[in-house]
Amino acid sequence: MTRSIFLSALPLAAALFASAPASALSDSDGRAVAACRAEMLSRFDSGAVRSFRIGEIAGSSRNTRVTIYVNADRRYTFECATGRDGQVQTASFTPARPGGPQLAAGAR
Repeated sequence: MTRSIFLSALPLAAALFASAPASALSDSDGRAVAACRAEMLSRFDSGAVRSFRIGEIAGSSRNTRVTIYVNADRRYTFECATGRDGQVQTASFTPARPGGPQLAAGAR
């Protein structure tokens, strides 16, 4: 009886372990993502970002580039590069995001 319960649980256990990611982020990639996410969020008013997702992480010996897709008042692509120390070196939005808060159509 115990053996049949154990054997029937094996496919479930295999499915759970197979769905786990094969590799986690390295420490430097994790720092780069955190720094870029903080930089991206600092460019919006509180609560303006509806959602975001990490699109790509590409690293070299000099820097790590992170692409984040952001949904706020419209859809943006935020590209950011951090140095070895995890500090943001470059950051840009596509399409370009004007500085400061957005004005509503009736407030012009």
